[in-house]
Amino acid sequence: MEKFKPEPEQNITNKSNVESSKEKEIELKMEEFYKKHFEEGEEGARRISLEELRELKEIGITTERFLDHLCQNHGVLLHGSIHEVPDDKLRSRRNKIFASNKSAIAIMRSLYSNLNVNLEYPYFIDEENPLVLEVHTQPDKNFIKVERGFVYVVDSSGFKNIPEGSWQFIGETTEIKFTAVVETESDDFDYPVKFFDDLNVGSG
Repeated sequence: MEKFKPEPEQNITNKSNVESSKEKEIELKMEEFYKKHFEEGEEGARRISLEELRELKEIGITTERFLDHLCQNHGVLLHGSIHEVPDDKLRSRRNKIFASNKSAIAIMRSLYSNLNVNLEYPYFIDEENPLVLEVHTQPDKNFIKVERGFVYVVDSSGFKNIPEGSWQFIGETTEIKFTAVVETESDDFDYPVKFFDDLNVGSG
């Protein structure tokens, strides 16, 4: 029987160096895109269209990865909505504005509405608790999902992480300015979605 021959250490090191080099190149491309679209140009909230995002997608960088890069490197949080805001402010009548430091959550909320349904997904996401969206509808199975949505980029100052260590951040305010809005599309949310028609409106 042929004995297992471990891969030479030099080959492993070379592979690691190549991967590290690719990662650095990706980071540089994302930072270049950030500077081009977020730091240059007109004043006020930047609007990043699907067409502009093609520049990243064509070289293998997803919207999710780019938005995560923003959260990790530029002190921002994300708020997803199916609605396009006409000015540069997010508003809340309940004195609470919700945001996330995980782009998958914001992208999901930019495509799926919670109107008349329950959207369930974990607060803490890791290898043992992967992100799976459960959509609980009424017996009529109606729910709202859009093909294009919006992720609003906000400064993280003043937000509290609740529950601590989760992706959720809450700002106790009626309105907050966003610095940019990034357009999303259905394919940007690449996670399992399960549907249950178990909501009973008349219960309780």
